[in-house]
Amino acid sequence: MNLPLTLAVVALVLQISMAAIALEIGQAPGWRRVRWLSVVSMSAAAYAANDVVIALAPTDVARFEIAARLNLSLAAVHAAAWVGYAYADDEGRWRSIPRTLRWVSGCTTVAVVLANALDLTFSFEDAHRVERDGRDLHTLSPSFTVLGALLVIASLALLVVSAARYVRRWRSGEPGAWGVVLGFAVFFVCILEEVAVAAGLLDFIYLADVGYIASVLAVTAQLMRRFVRDARRLEMLSSRLGEEVARRTAERDAARESLLEEQRLAALGRLAAGVGHEINNPLQYLRSSLEELRDATGTDAAAAVATSLAQAFDGMDRIRRVVEDLRTYARPGGSAGERVDLVAAVRTSIRIGAPQWRDTVTVETTLEEVPPVSGDEGRLVQLVLNLVVNAAQAMTAGPRTAAGARLIVHTRRTGDGLVELTVTDTGPGFPPALLGRLGEPYLTTRAATGGTGLGLFLSRGIAEAHGGEITFANHAGGGATVTLRLPAAAPASAAVAPPVSRTAVVARTGPLRVLLVEDEDSTRGALARGLEREGLSVVAVAGGRAALAALEHQVPDLVVTDLMMPDMAGWEFAAELAAHYPALRARLVVLTGGASTADAQAFLEDTSLLVVDKPVSRQALAAALRARAA
Repeated sequence: MNLPLTLAVVALVLQISMAAIALEIGQAPGWRRVRWLSVVSMSAAAYAANDVVIALAPTDVARFEIAARLNLSLAAVHAAAWVGYAYADDEGRWRSIPRTLRWVSGCTTVAVVLANALDLTFSFEDAHRVERDGRDLHTLSPSFTVLGALLVIASLALLVVSAARYVRRWRSGEPGAWGVVLGFAVFFVCILEEVAVAAGLLDFIYLADVGYIASVLAVTAQLMRRFVRDARRLEMLSSRLGEEVARRTAERDAARESLLEEQRLAALGRLAAGVGHEINNPLQYLRSSLEELRDATGTDAAAAVATSLAQAFDGMDRIRRVVEDLRTYARPGGSAGERVDLVAAVRTSIRIGAPQWRDTVTVETTLEEVPPVSGDEGRLVQLVLNLVVNAAQAMTAGPRTAAGARLIVHTRRTGDGLVELTVTDTGPGFPPALLGRLGEPYLTTRAATGGTGLGLFLSRGIAEAHGGEITFANHAGGGATVTLRLPAAAPASAAVAPPVSRTAVVARTGPLRVLLVEDEDSTRGALARGLEREGLSVVAVAGGRAALAALEHQVPDLVVTDLMMPDMAGWEFAAELAAHYPALRARLVVLTGGASTADAQAFLEDTSLLVVDKPVSRQALAAALRARAA
């Protein structure tokens, strides 16, 4: 195989390979301009294929004439494709190329193809064969016509315009542009060498295939560098995206856990209300019965009986407080703007959490009087409970200090008017590495003992929802302090008493008449006896339907109804009163042991109602009814 054939075959293989690579890359978004490079490579490959044909039959004049004209046409297509690649936008659109260049490159290509078809570019009359040292260096070198020379110059001008584009890119700092400029320089040298050989000015082999390879390889190298750079950028973006997805997933999981926590609290609230109803009803008649027993024994009762009664009342009050605390903590939602006594919320939280540390932690409280805060009592109790339970668990799970496990709770008003709660423990303190991240979801120091990392996260969310903040600090001698700061509620506006109509004040000559609606026999009987002892006239019925029937015979001054009843719930009975006895609906009193449904909770939020929680003493209930009647 002689040297011209070897160069042509190598050029053919390389150009086809690069055309295939460029065509594949050009399918990707942002890389479609590379499709022009595939045209550049394919035209160079066709040029090399023609050179293979010529090298295989160097003495065939007819075949040589066809191949020479075809090569000149391919060179024009190649030059026009370079203009497209150099000037098109990233999408490779033809219209993105400057209008003048589109016309010049298109017209030049058409003119070269037509001139070759009409045999107006070459003269083969003086074609000759050159040999050196017994080997063919090239064969049948023709000469250009004047038109052919002009068309060759026009094609070279297109290449110069494309090279100038890359010179400007090189000077503007585009990565890899200098290599393309160098490739064009080699290309021009090889083309000039081929023109010189064809014109008989130089005796050597044709090197145009080498120039094609140099220019296309330079652009391919630049593409590969860009590809690697984009791949690295894509890897970086993918990594960032992965981190963002992980963060958003963690936030979503935290939100889902928070929602589940809210749903669990709502379910616990309904359960607590139901349990409260079942406990408070027997507590009501137990209290009433104990009051009757106390009245029956009189002041001369034996000391032992008096002590037993006092203990019974104390135990009953403790049960009532536990139920009330549970209902407060698990309340599914209250008024977000109600005035909450933070000191009372702290006491409630300590009572709820006390069973968890009763025998292991000493609780010390310094609860200064502070202004009320605005918010949801149940959520604030949850917040404080999380803080005191976390502190107690930190001390019981870690090593004890010399002073023992002490939980110190302090409330005060700060100099800038905020309400501050501090919870200090004598435990090991927070890990220093995690101190700045406390409150993040799933961040826990008690993973081995079942900690989920959501307690402080939920607490921080509740504090921020109330316009406050939580901060964490360690002490040099051991232990940690969690500080909660909340804005004080705005001063309550003074209520202006409405003028009392003269017709509304009626001198009562007899006892206050009360219709008592209660489904449980024991509770109904105990309440009726207690109110009658307080001087009220009571008609007691077993449910809403019986009450409506009783109202047909006598209309009382007040109606007292239980909230949860099997035949007709309290809100349903109130709706019947509103329809048939609107004056009594305006003087309705509701006794409740707990609202276990959404309808019951919504009914209790009616501010026109007087709501009395069970159990209640007969004196307090009678006083509330008289105030309601007035």
